[in-house]
Amino acid sequence: MSAEENSDLTTAVTRARRATQPPAMPPVSLRVRLSTTPWLHRLMPAPLAIRRAERRGAENWERYPDERQRARAAMEAIVAGTERAHQAEELSRQYMIESEVHRMLFWRPLRTARMAEKSEAHLHDALEAGRGVLLSSCHTGPIFQTMSVIAARGRGAFCVAAPWFFEQPSHDQWGRRLARWWQVARARREHVIPSVGSYPVLRLLLEQRELVWLLFDMPGSRETHFLGKPIMVSSSSARLASETQALILPLRSRREGHRTWVDVGAPLDPSTYADVEDLHDALAAVHERWILDLPATLEDPRRRGAWEERATASGWTRPASARVGGAGQRRGLTA
Repeated sequence: MSAEENSDLTTAVTRARRATQPPAMPPVSLRVRLSTTPWLHRLMPAPLAIRRAERRGAENWERYPDERQRARAAMEAIVAGTERAHQAEELSRQYMIESEVHRMLFWRPLRTARMAEKSEAHLHDALEAGRGVLLSSCHTGPIFQTMSVIAARGRGAFCVAAPWFFEQPSHDQWGRRLARWWQVARARREHVIPSVGSYPVLRLLLEQRELVWLLFDMPGSRETHFLGKPIMVSSSSARLASETQALILPLRSRREGHRTWVDVGAPLDPSTYADVEDLHDALAAVHERWILDLPATLEDPRRRGAWEERATASGWTRPASARVGGAGQRRGLTA
């Protein structure tokens, strides 16, 4: 690396370490403001809010055929070729219900997710190992709660986002969601890095024993047998871990009733795998098992910014719109 490149990288890492500064919540109509103000959502007890969201999702399944068809396409793309393929119709309905619940939870005041004893132990072991840790998750469950268990231990993570994430929020519900994501990032001590050119920055951060959060279920160039079919995903997580000897810590967010849990898998140590490919496949196996456990909680892979229409029952191929960027292409806005 030349002196100039090294200076640029040092500057990029210094910039990445700055405290996150959320944009102001954009003004919107009264109707939108009432539905996107967290303290108002606090007025309704969480169990009641969950039941209302579940009922609304079930009603949407009956009332909106276009949404119903989109849910079917999503579930077919996810479970085709797996042992849960025969449940696609039932899971499609559940997907619409879970989507409504996640939208509601997104706007409630932030809480720290719960963890089982084994997950607590896995997280403790990884954080105390004195190494960089690459946190790996998919767009499952209330993903906005994932980093709460890290922040609760006084740590923050570095994550990547596509260029659109840094645009000024628009004066509508989408803009309010974007601003809310920034608020969540700050509350969870996250540092958000532009995806373009992010790989060397993430590598240096891991070498400096930092925490880096990457989403596994995003388009990439590595064909992987995943969810019973060939899927093109990024191998950045395995490559970064192998190059820096960082641990990979799989995470999953899920809900039980009105409570959110974060499951933490056993750390994957690059030194115990034959090569990058072996490590990548091991990570894919963890996420596949978790997704098939609760497939209706995975975000639609056909959504804009992910695989779009390239995610089908026979495989997921990377769309042209995803062929630029760094270690990650998009952070999901699930609400």
